[in-house]
Amino acid sequence: MRKYLWLVMLPLLLTGCKGQKKMSLYDEVYKERPATIYIAPLDDRSERRPMRTLDDSIYNASLNIATKQLYLTASDPLVFNGYYVLGPLASAQLAATETRTGRQLRNDNISDYHSELGIDAVLFITLHNWSETPVSWKAEIEYTLRSTHTGNEVMHVIVKASKQLQTDFKGNPKPLGVEQDFAKKYGCDLETAQRCRLVEVTNQYVLKDLPSGRRSRGNSIERYVVSHPEYFNLNINPNGGVELIRSNEN
Repeated sequence: MRKYLWLVMLPLLLTGCKGQKKMSLYDEVYKERPATIYIAPLDDRSERRPMRTLDDSIYNASLNIATKQLYLTASDPLVFNGYYVLGPLASAQLAATETRTGRQLRNDNISDYHSELGIDAVLFITLHNWSETPVSWKAEIEYTLRSTHTGNEVMHVIVKASKQLQTDFKGNPKPLGVEQDFAKKYGCDLETAQRCRLVEVTNQYVLKDLPSGRRSRGNSIERYVVSHPEYFNLNINPNGGVELIRSNEN
């Protein structure tokens, strides 16, 4: 599925904590000032249903599409923030020639990415699980940005994201207009569109929080802006608004 940009910026409400300033949370990012980021193949650890019925097949296909959307829309907020991100074709070619496992890339020396390819950092995204209720979709996603210069993790975030569905007077789910447009444009069902909405908004809030890259002008007060916690819950309300709440894990 191709990228789909959600054009409406949602209000941010950070609840239950004062928060940590960017200059503290992203101290190593500010020191290294990475310019080029490679997004490694997504690590999908979520379970699929055994293929017993047509409904199982439809459900699994929906998760596959939303997972692909999670990967494809991760570059948008990075580019918006002033980073150069390898395009899908270049990323696919690099992944195809990589002989190391995902675990090795996360833990072993990856300085060759900088010396041979000019990549400053590698972004790893792990989709841990999907869950749902009759009126919500949920996903747990982990983001790790690793420097190719030092090998250090310069960003680590775990977010439990959920999307609350609008319902009609009978309690049946009622999609938003933007979700209906997405489903029509890409020929998918509304449940898939809503899952895609969930992961794309999560990418926006996690990755736009990074300090401005070298291609961005940034501003003098950015370092003092309150950032999201390392562990937090992201809730998309039925009207499309977004609420961030510190997780008890933090």
